[in-house]
Amino acid sequence: DIRLTRGNFYEIVNRVDVGIDVGADGTATGGDPASLTIESGVTLFGDSGADYIVVNRGSQIFSNGTRANPVIMTSEADVTNAPGDRTDAISEWGGLVILGRAPINRCRDAATPGTVACENIVEGVTNPDALYGGATANDNSGSMTYTRVQFAGFAINTQGNELNGITFAGVGSGTNVEHIQVHNNSDDGVEFFGGGVNVRYLVLTGNDDDSIDTDNGYNGRIQFAIVTQRANGGDNINEASSVAPGVLPSNPMVANFTLVGNRTNAWRLNTGTVGRYMNGVVDFGKQCFRWESSAGDGVAGYNIQLDPRFQSVLFDCDGGIATGNSDAAAANGAVNADPNNVVGASSLTGTFINGTNETAVVAMNPNSVDPWFQATTYAGAVQNNQDRWWADWSCGLEASSPC
Repeated sequence: DIRLTRGNFYEIVNRVDVGIDVGADGTATGGDPASLTIESGVTLFGDSGADYIVVNRGSQIFSNGTRANPVIMTSEADVTNAPGDRTDAISEWGGLVILGRAPINRCRDAATPGTVACENIVEGVTNPDALYGGATANDNSGSMTYTRVQFAGFAINTQGNELNGITFAGVGSGTNVEHIQVHNNSDDGVEFFGGGVNVRYLVLTGNDDDSIDTDNGYNGRIQFAIVTQRANGGDNINEASSVAPGVLPSNPMVANFTLVGNRTNAWRLNTGTVGRYMNGVVDFGKQCFRWESSAGDGVAGYNIQLDPRFQSVLFDCDGGIATGNSDAAAANGAVNADPNNVVGASSLTGTFINGTNETAVVAMNPNSVDPWFQATTYAGAVQNNQDRWWADWSCGLEASSPC
């Protein structure tokens, strides 16, 4: 058990493991749980993609930042004020990987999804591989508050086997995550491989691949999310995937989100993913959806019970609702299924703050869907100029707080 004390800088050298994997049921031979506690105001930094942190199953991270003194995980180039324009700085260190024992639906062996025997190897971590998954839905990997991860991400060996800004793999609902930001990661901002960890107050800026990636049976909730893409990098804002339809599907619930970008699609919906997206604002320079025919129930067309669902969302996508290779009937069916969805111009101010058109959206109360959600009466992540939950601790959203 290690505590990093406030006001200090700590260098991440190579792969840093927190604990030794205890296995899916906590009884693995040689397993040894540990904790990493990071006090507010601490800065951690790495010098290359080989420098990253892995919190193994059974172990915990407590990244205890505050609004005035967030925890910052960044690169040596950043802390030493490397010269040059940092607008497109990415891949300067590895990132953070958190592994838990919550259910997943993609097993490395012929196991039954969602059981203690279903585990998998997490991407981006090698020599040795690291495992995640189990049957403990409320598994507790610790707590992260007011924490920034920036300029990270790295391809460990082959394309597609990369470190995200923060990887949540099999992380359970007993883990507390709120007020976190990932900025300029070279792969995804946050990726969820199964599990059910919930996230409140999420900022994702300038990430080079997808901003939010859900896969392998992720069933958590996200509320209050600001996502912006940078001009020279980014793919989909959301990539939602699973396995074959109906197999413990990825089924996230997301409320009060604002998505701003111009790269690929606001959503790419892949095999078997479901999900419910409520009270959103989308201001996107291309199409809203790449809706794969394999999404949801895997049947062409829209089924509100089995396909992704959208409620009280303002869609302002310059390229229209769906790409030419989408299941356009499903995409348009999802938008038309709720009378409070709006296809029209956004009026966002300051890039992500609600204006007149956003205020006019008839919002729903997400708390009526799931009691974890805070009750809200507006669409979007930021209600107005007085709503500043994102300010002071995050970076890159306003000129006075550069990253």
